[in-house]
Amino acid sequence: MKNILTAVFTIIILSGCQTASFNPNPALFQKDNGVAFQVSSHHPTEGDAWTIKPGETKVLMDEKGPAIIRNIWFTLGGGPNADHGVDLLRKLTIRMYWDDEASPSVEAPFGDFFGDGFGIYKPFHSQLIGITDKGYFSYFPMPFRKRGKIEVTNTSKYPIIIFFHFLGAKYDKLPDNTLYFHAQWRRENPPTIGKNYTILNAEGKGYYAGCFMFMQGYTTEDKLNFLEGDEWIYVDNATNAVIKGTGGEDYFQGAWYFSGGTFNAPYHGLIMMDHKNKQVGCYRFHILDRINFEKSISVEFEHGQRIFNEAKADFASTAFWYQNEPHKPFAPISNDREPTKVIPGFVLPGAVEFEGLAGTHPYYVCTYNGGWSRDMAALIFFAKTNDFVEKEFNVEKNGKYSIGVNYILNDHNGIFIVEIDGKKIGDQIDGYSDDPMDAYLLCRNKAAGLKHLDEMALSKGKHKIKIISVGKNIKSKGYKAIVDCVTVALLQ
Repeated sequence: MKNILTAVFTIIILSGCQTASFNPNPALFQKDNGVAFQVSSHHPTEGDAWTIKPGETKVLMDEKGPAIIRNIWFTLGGGPNADHGVDLLRKLTIRMYWDDEASPSVEAPFGDFFGDGFGIYKPFHSQLIGITDKGYFSYFPMPFRKRGKIEVTNTSKYPIIIFFHFLGAKYDKLPDNTLYFHAQWRRENPPTIGKNYTILNAEGKGYYAGCFMFMQGYTTEDKLNFLEGDEWIYVDNATNAVIKGTGGEDYFQGAWYFSGGTFNAPYHGLIMMDHKNKQVGCYRFHILDRINFEKSISVEFEHGQRIFNEAKADFASTAFWYQNEPHKPFAPISNDREPTKVIPGFVLPGAVEFEGLAGTHPYYVCTYNGGWSRDMAALIFFAKTNDFVEKEFNVEKNGKYSIGVNYILNDHNGIFIVEIDGKKIGDQIDGYSDDPMDAYLLCRNKAAGLKHLDEMALSKGKHKIKIISVGKNIKSKGYKAIVDCVTVALLQ
């Protein structure tokens, strides 16, 4: 009897599939009853390229529904004076409107929509969207009931030529529960210290489908600590996040600051990792692990560790989601499209660093504060008087050298001295202040500034620096020292 009931139930289901008026994902051996249509830049007698003049908005598609766009494809070109990265990819804006809405459901710079947020061609392939050799494609389904419109706006100073085609199917009717495709670009350059970066803030009923994120440090010494940030996702006006992450690279299914390099998977990947320019571009799509919402959703990212958000960086993102209409109107799209130019980081001349020595722990500076050479310092775990650390260094020539020290202040630091080759240099240094010790990886305690200790003659070759604990301030809670560096700078 059990086998008979199972067979009957299976027949009913299969019969239902065969007679359904709409099947969003028919098997490869089946067809649905949609009628194919295409909108493209094709012209029977002239060239197939369309020119978008500076300042011009041009409608590429204005089509009646019900229909679903299944695939879109573009390629672009510009004049000889155009920046073929920034002018084409960041200064061409794509918008999509469904069913005569006044506010677009899709609005993003062209490159950021397809996964290129730095104006640099980086081919990659995901299940839904990607870049070939200067071809841009998407397989996100884009349904509309009455009317679908796609347009682009050229905000660059140069003409842009585009080739495109959009392929889909028209239907008699779409299911009542059909949701509309949405995408929105945001940029904060930099995000506000102490406040999460917002990827998406939407109202309605639907699901979050994922995002691209493009993150960049500002200086050559940036250690990519903005990746310490966790994702926080709030659903239906909840005050507690339903999803709390473990790190930026973890959300994108990588690990350890993406130390293994770029990768492309169907629903997650690292598109680019440029250590020289401090750029990270990645994607995560929630298709098999959708994040549903009935009223609202807020997708946020920390920039740096914990709630203080102390890593200063350029953050941009494109969020993708499906929801019912009407949607919450987007804020005006940012005109800040130029890429961040990395500048030389703060490095003290002649710096001898102590990070990595036994008995120390590396600290990274809150990059909103700065003031640490190479953005790092060594926390030295002195526990009592006469504890020390020692570092060998090399000088290139005989001469007279200025000796200094840059150190960080807080309420757990003790008093220390600096010795070179067994000779005490200058006065003792009291590292105490009433600023509470910030014990996190990204430290908000401020540097005292370079303190000149003395001058001394050094011969070419190897020498040794010692940092020695000699006590503590009566107000201090410990003997620790946080030393940015000792400077040994040749006097002219």
